[in-house]
Amino acid sequence: MLRKPESGQALVLTVAALVALLGALGLAIDMGVLRYDKRLQQTAADAAAIAGATNLYNSSDTTSTGAGGAGVLAGAIAAAKANGFPDTCKYTYGGSNCPTGGGVGYVTVKVNNPPASGPHAGQDAYVEVLVSDVQPTYFMKILGVSSATVVARAVAAAPPGYSLGDNCLTTLQPPTASIEGVNLNGNPTLNAPTCGIADNGNFNTKGNALNVVADTFGAAGTWVSKGTQPGDVQCTSGQTPCPIYPTAGFNDPLASKLNATTAPTPSSSPQTCSISGSGSTNTGSTYCTYNSTDSTYYISPGTYCSITITGVATDKVVFNSGVYIFEGTSGGCSSQSLNIPGNATISSPNPTATGNPADGVTFYFTGSSTLNITGNPTAQLYAPGPSGTYPGILMWQDASDTNTNGPQLGGNNGSNYAGILYFPNDQLTFFGNATSFDVADVVVGSIALSGDPTVNLEGSADLPAGVSSSAVPKLVE
Repeated sequence: MLRKPESGQALVLTVAALVALLGALGLAIDMGVLRYDKRLQQTAADAAAIAGATNLYNSSDTTSTGAGGAGVLAGAIAAAKANGFPDTCKYTYGGSNCPTGGGVGYVTVKVNNPPASGPHAGQDAYVEVLVSDVQPTYFMKILGVSSATVVARAVAAAPPGYSLGDNCLTTLQPPTASIEGVNLNGNPTLNAPTCGIADNGNFNTKGNALNVVADTFGAAGTWVSKGTQPGDVQCTSGQTPCPIYPTAGFNDPLASKLNATTAPTPSSSPQTCSISGSGSTNTGSTYCTYNSTDSTYYISPGTYCSITITGVATDKVVFNSGVYIFEGTSGGCSSQSLNIPGNATISSPNPTATGNPADGVTFYFTGSSTLNITGNPTAQLYAPGPSGTYPGILMWQDASDTNTNGPQLGGNNGSNYAGILYFPNDQLTFFGNATSFDVADVVVGSIALSGDPTVNLEGSADLPAGVSSSAVPKLVE
């Protein structure tokens, strides 16, 4: 009986098994290398998404396609490059001419605002970044696979807000004989224990006594007068000396976002609203009405020559949500102000309390208009929430406003001006007699405190939910 030769078959089976083993081993090794590379890409995608989201609300580019324009794209591309993945494709914002394939080493950084996929698709407050890289394979070449495209994706949220840094008070005018950065008279108290004061001007404490508490305090000018009773100046951060002066100058943190391009447009028919006497219906405008059922005046948003509230004792005044524009003489107005010389009770919807992120009010002053809240009203005024036209902005004066009487703001105990006050070329005066009221953030040409008010600067803590004065983006996907 003859035996068939089986050694050749065994050799073939051994070679086949060895090839399969090497293929599996190669697949495992290559997959490990690709996973490692994807971790590196993920770091770049995360950084790019955060950079894009940061620029979403803080880029001065408002002309390009998308909510953030080229500022979003440029920031994301630069961040990806800084993390080792420079964009080969030269992707164009909003374009579709960028393939995800290519030879080994071909990198694509695609930026979508709003995201094109995922749970935040179509939402403008989010930036999606996809970093793809064509990676070589090694052992998998045995199986005919010489490269693989690896894609890392990240999405970052950009909360509506403005990058004021850690400062809740910034003065912009330089130290001169006529303009002083922080100018306090009488016996006032300025509290900013959790945020900083950035003063481009002089620090003048010529009043009888002064108490300032700030996290940090820097002045580009000098401490020009300490008065006969200079009071107390403290830095809760432990900064010494407090204040530090002279420091480098400070830039306007809102100039790129609040300017002639983004300003509201006045209507051609400005209204006038005058409220005087309890229960009075002599308001002079359909925008300004009285409801006898709840003893409340309701004022609607729009363009005004002036709104004047006097002689209101028991009735309340409510500013409905929206933007209030105060025209100057260019609008044919003889009186151009928001005037509240009395002790009225005034309020607006609070977006945090109502749950409607579009609630809240913005007062915009242009032409020669100004603010004169010279009484001690009980005020509860709230800036718009994240869906409002100007989220977080309560009062805003046009930088070219020509009024000669600086804005004045007072309030009764417990009053709250919950928003950012922006008067870039004017002196804002806080005043009062033994009153204490809150403000979120202040950016002004200069500031003065007269009398003995206590002004509490609260920073982001006093802005509507979802709005921040630091606007720090975070990864959500």
